[in-house]
Amino acid sequence: MSKVETNTSKAVRSRNAQATRQAILESAIIEFCDNGLSGANTSRIVERAGCNIRMLYHYFQNKETLYKAALEQVYNELRSKEAELSILDRAPMDAIKTLTAFTFDYMKDTPSFIKLVLGENLLQGEFISTIPSIPRSSRPLIQSIQTLLERGAEAGVFRSGINATQLYISIVSLSFMYISSQYTLSVTFGVDISSEQNIVTRRLHVIDMIEKYLIPSSAAA
Repeated sequence: MSKVETNTSKAVRSRNAQATRQAILESAIIEFCDNGLSGANTSRIVERAGCNIRMLYHYFQNKETLYKAALEQVYNELRSKEAELSILDRAPMDAIKTLTAFTFDYMKDTPSFIKLVLGENLLQGEFISTIPSIPRSSRPLIQSIQTLLERGAEAGVFRSGINATQLYISIVSLSFMYISSQYTLSVTFGVDISSEQNIVTRRLHVIDMIEKYLIPSSAAA
């Protein structure tokens, strides 16, 4: 076999290995969302992924390691999508409103994130606390928000003294809770909050709340 053929063969095997690993991971995310860590079944994971149990343990060693990889994946996907917004290239208010709208839409459209985060909170953050990439990957976003807050304050469009971390937690909370609790909220208030009209109304409400929080009191008056 020639060197070119050998390199091609290695590349194909590498692609196949990556595809198998990713298929297992995506299948695991579905399984963990549906059944949690304790109820997740590795046989169902590999069946959905179209491989055998040996491959699961080859790439992930055990169910807990696979669960951690699933957590890391959903956070990485969120951070990647946020980075694509290029918020530092926007005017401060437009940037924060864009981030807020994106966050609401992401929570609405990505139930896997909602379910895995809820599940991990039931475990009191036992596994996420062992994944250093998650807090590390959040720092650039918080730094970007802080930069925007400073720019906005200097331009007089934001009030001063806003904490970037607290602001982002508020943005996430206003969106996350509405989506994660849509069933109980609908029953509690006798309104289908998951209807298209109510989702649009809520989205606008969240953006409006964040905007009004940011502007100086003199401008609000």
